[in-house]
Amino acid sequence: MPFPLPLPFQSVDGQTTGVLQPEPTITCIDCGGRCHLLTHPTEDGIWLPGDIVAYRCEDCRDRWDLVLPDDDESGESEHGTRDHW
Repeated sequence: MPFPLPLPFQSVDGQTTGVLQPEPTITCIDCGGRCHLLTHPTEDGIWLPGDIVAYRCEDCRDRWDLVLPDDDESGESEHGTRDHW
């Protein structure tokens, strides 16, 4: 059964923002291979900032657990410092 399309989520100020969707594949930083998304969306199909998603590399088999970023395009945290992985 396919998942329903996620709806746009609303920020704290009530403005509708874009649909947050994790990439189905990312590049492994260890070997350069392709990592595939392991995590399924919740029943409502909506991904939120702060959700943790897991990827597995098809080459070296490393697992990557990543936190979905918030809607802040600047990459800065609420404290004015740059977020790093």
